[in-house]
Amino acid sequence: MIETSPPPSFSMVLLVILSFLSIFSFTNTHAHHCSNDFLSEAKNRNLINITFSKRYMESNGVEVAMYLHENTRKLDIMVGAKLKEEEETGWLAWGLNPGPEARMVGTQALIGIKTKNDEKLLKDTYSITSYTKLGCQLLPSPIDLNISNFNFIYISKLKYHVILATIILPMKYDLSRLNQVWQVGINIGAVGNKELKMHGKGLMNYDSSETINLRTGKGRGNRVHESSKTRQVHGILNIIGWGTVLPIGVIIARNFREFPLPWLGWKKYHISCQTIGYLVGTTGWAVGIWLGKASKYYSFPKHGTYGLFIFAFATIQMLFFKFKPGDRDEFRMYRNMFHHVVGYSLLIVSCINILKGIQIMHLDYTYWKPAYLGIVSCLAFIFLVFEIVSWFKFVCDKFGFWILCAKCIPNEEANEKKGSREDGRVQPSDTPINN
Repeated sequence: MIETSPPPSFSMVLLVILSFLSIFSFTNTHAHHCSNDFLSEAKNRNLINITFSKRYMESNGVEVAMYLHENTRKLDIMVGAKLKEEEETGWLAWGLNPGPEARMVGTQALIGIKTKNDEKLLKDTYSITSYTKLGCQLLPSPIDLNISNFNFIYISKLKYHVILATIILPMKYDLSRLNQVWQVGINIGAVGNKELKMHGKGLMNYDSSETINLRTGKGRGNRVHESSKTRQVHGILNIIGWGTVLPIGVIIARNFREFPLPWLGWKKYHISCQTIGYLVGTTGWAVGIWLGKASKYYSFPKHGTYGLFIFAFATIQMLFFKFKPGDRDEFRMYRNMFHHVVGYSLLIVSCINILKGIQIMHLDYTYWKPAYLGIVSCLAFIFLVFEIVSWFKFVCDKFGFWILCAKCIPNEEANEKKGSREDGRVQPSDTPINN
C-alpha cells in the first residue's frame, strides 16, 4: 500500500474558501452624493439652494441636481452624464412619472440627443407608453408638464452632456413622493434624428428610477434598489456552492479514489463537499427565484434557465448517493457514465452562468469578475496538475515503464517504492527483475 499524507481536513478547506471569498463585500453602491464639480456647475446655473442631489454610479453614472421653489411648485433641474465618446450618437433622458411607481411606462420625459459626430445637439419631450416597451417607434410627443428653459448642452469641463429645464409641477405630482426616471442610450433612428432606439438591457438600465422626497432631499429607492444586497447574497452563495465547493468535491473523487493519491477517506469528503455545495447553491438559487418574482418589469430568461438546469441536475446527482445500483448490477456502469458526464457538464454550465450573473449585475468591471476567475483558475490548475500526474502514472503502469526505473536501483528498493494496489493484486511492474 502506498503511504500518502491525507489532504487537509474539510473544515480547513471551507475556512480557506470562505476567507478567500470574503473579498466579496456587501456594499451599497447604488447612489452617492453628486461630485463637487457637478454641484458647482449647477449652482452657477441658478440652482443656488440644492434641494436634492445624487450621483447614480450603478445606473449609468447619471448625476441629478434639483432646486424646488415650494411656494410656486417650480422645480429647476440639471441632469448630466457622460455619453460614450467612442460612439457616434447617444441620448440622455430624464422624466417624472405621475403614477404610483417610478417606472418607464407613464414617464413624461425630457430627452437630449447627440447626433452623429456631435454635429448638433437636439432636444424634445417624449411620453413613454406601454407601446414603447413593446418596441414601437419612440418619437417626440407632448407631455403634461409645463416646461420652460429646456436646453441640452455639452460642458467640456465635466465632459458631460447635460439637460437643463424649469418645470411647474401639477398638483397630481406629490412633492414628498416624486417618481423620477433617467436613462442613457446609444442608438438613434433616422426620423429627423429624434427617433430613439432601445437602451441596454442590463440591471444598470433597469435600475434607473427612484422615488424621492423633495421636501427632505432624500431618495427612497424602489424595491429593486433595496434588493441590491440580496443580489449580492445570491451571487456569493452561488459562487461558493456551485462554483467552488462542488468542483472541490469533483477533484477529490477524481484524484483521491485510487491514484495518484490513494486515500481511504475520499468518499466521505466527496459526499460532504457535494452536499454542502448543493445546499449552499440551492439556497442561492432560491434567492434568485425570489429576485425574479420581485422584478415585475424585467427578467433575464437565459440566466434563469441555466440556473434551473443546474439545480435540476444537481438534485439528480444528489439522489445518486441515496439510490444507486449494487456492485453487480448491470445498470451500474451506465449510472456511473451518466453521473460523470452530468457532473462535468454542471461545472461548465455553472461557471458560464456565474459569469453571466456578474455581467447582469454590471459588476464585471469591479473586483467580482477577477476574483471569481482567480478561483476558477486555481481549481483548474490543481485539476490539471492531478490529471498530468494521473495519466503519467497510468501510462507507466500500463506499458511497464517502471521497469526502466527499476534497472537503475536495487530490486528491493524498487519494489518498496512501487508497492501494490489497494485490492492486493500485484502489478506487473512489481515483479523483481533478475540480473
